[in-house]
Amino acid sequence: MRQKKYICQNYMEVEAFHISSRIRPFRRSKKIKESTPAQRNLNEKKKQRFFVRLVHLNFFRKDMYVDLTYDKKNIPETRTEILRDIKNYISRLRRWRKKHGLPPLKYIYVISNCDQNGNKVRYHVHMIINNMDRDVAEQKWNKGYVNAERLQFNEYGVEGKSLYMMRQAKGDRSWGCSLGLKKPEAIVSDCKITGAIARKIERNPEDREFFEKLYPGWTFTDCIVHYPEDCNSEDDNKYLNGVRFLIRMRRYE
Repeated sequence: MRQKKYICQNYMEVEAFHISSRIRPFRRSKKIKESTPAQRNLNEKKKQRFFVRLVHLNFFRKDMYVDLTYDKKNIPETRTEILRDIKNYISRLRRWRKKHGLPPLKYIYVISNCDQNGNKVRYHVHMIINNMDRDVAEQKWNKGYVNAERLQFNEYGVEGKSLYMMRQAKGDRSWGCSLGLKKPEAIVSDCKITGAIARKIERNPEDREFFEKLYPGWTFTDCIVHYPEDCNSEDDNKYLNGVRFLIRMRRYE
């Protein structure tokens, strides 16, 4: 099986999946940088995983999650207006940070016009920015209401918050980020997970001790097994017929 390992600060994700015998396997582990996924024609789950990894790789506990909403007199009519408002807000934050000697602004944002249940609501923006004065981050938005809070990490990092953001990113130009963010990098290996290991993972995906021996120095979080729709649950070779693993690990600061 092919293993793609992503190390994002104190969190690690491992994807494992079967590759065709026609694909030439890697004899040694190889690092592959991932490019920012396009908005169209991309598997939604892959786009969400990329977004989660991007957040974990670039943001920390003291950084902030910011909700930007509009009041009645400033409701935008087009997405172009929203992008202009975001650009102006970012410019004000950058000027303040430069004046007060802070590192350059890092950010990632999502534009949405639906709530968590998919119902249409007024346009709003979800954003993550690097550490700064919370009151200033709120004051610099002048189009309505704003709420800022520190990122709350748990054993899954801030995956819940990141997925919530990405699931609301619908259509073209619905999310963006600052230049210079570190991009997720996969360490690819075709020798780490043998057929015997794949069988053991599939049969007991909650074996903490096994995973912590397989990836020393990391604490086991969970392992999700994805079966293909046409997989026969009685087929002993199902791990070779489209089954995929997502293994999540963490380490403490």
